[in-house]
Amino acid sequence: MQRPMTMLIADDSHITQQILTDAARASELPLRLSTTDNGRDCLTMLNGSNVDLAFVDVQMPELLGTEAVRSARKLGIQTFVTLMSSPPAAEAVETAKKLRAYEFLFKPFQVEDVMSIIKTYARISSPTKVLIVDDSTAVRQIVQKIIQASVFNCEITEAGNSEAALAFCRTGHFDIVFLDCNMPGLSGIATMKQLSIIQSSLKVVMISGDHSSSRRTKHSIAAPAPSCTSPSTRGMSTRCCMPRSGLRSPNLKVTSSAPNFDVAIEGSTIRLAHRLSGHIFEYLWCEKPPYLRNGVVRPAASCSIAPNTVASVAEKTALLQLRSARLLAAT
Repeated sequence: MQRPMTMLIADDSHITQQILTDAARASELPLRLSTTDNGRDCLTMLNGSNVDLAFVDVQMPELLGTEAVRSARKLGIQTFVTLMSSPPAAEAVETAKKLRAYEFLFKPFQVEDVMSIIKTYARISSPTKVLIVDDSTAVRQIVQKIIQASVFNCEITEAGNSEAALAFCRTGHFDIVFLDCNMPGLSGIATMKQLSIIQSSLKVVMISGDHSSSRRTKHSIAAPAPSCTSPSTRGMSTRCCMPRSGLRSPNLKVTSSAPNFDVAIEGSTIRLAHRLSGHIFEYLWCEKPPYLRNGVVRPAASCSIAPNTVASVAEKTALLQLRSARLLAAT
């Protein structure tokens, strides 16, 4: 890229900030980092700092991370956002989808998880040269609109037949070809074989059609291996192109390796037992900040997981539980 990428880290956990910073450094990409520990500063930075990609925690002081991103989106800010949370929350994931977040990371995550997202942003920011091959002008236009809705920055060329497609590939380089299986003259499969000879690194997405009706309608897309369903939405077209570009597909689902806690609220005390290690965290909770006070840790004996590695997760879990029980305000 011509200029350094600006990466925003918005999280009030110093441990999470360090993981994200380590990932940025390990990526060896030209990254300029900005960091904040509250939602209001996050919104200010998103709106005025030309942020390229951002990692934003859902729960932050002063303003929720989701609200900061929502406000930025309303102003037309299209920053490549990854939201973060612990523990898994279906509602937060659904909000992330509505806010067009790329990914949702559940804590604790690893440096490698963050590097994968940084790598994805760097790749999709560079032009992806796409060739669409179909003898139907209408279908080519439909496929073009679908591809343009993906997260990739695509430069698209169209070919109306196999001969034109082969000629384009002999004189120029393409990253991905969307190729109709059934065309007059040279078939799509035969064309694919010749394309692989011309350019061995070329990724091909085969388009199959339903010719059972008089109106020609494309209904599915499949590569020789593995298959890929029709990219009829931004998400589907992105997931169709991701593996063919050597990138991990986003996973906006409630799945996580985050540690789980058994939580009990008794009067003014909230107690969390970490299921994996057996560590117990106790806090006095208050309706006004700081919400958690007089923290006590009761470490489990002979455990390889140090209490401090999950302490910040325990605190956030406690706050989420208190808010879920409506004992604390949501913001």
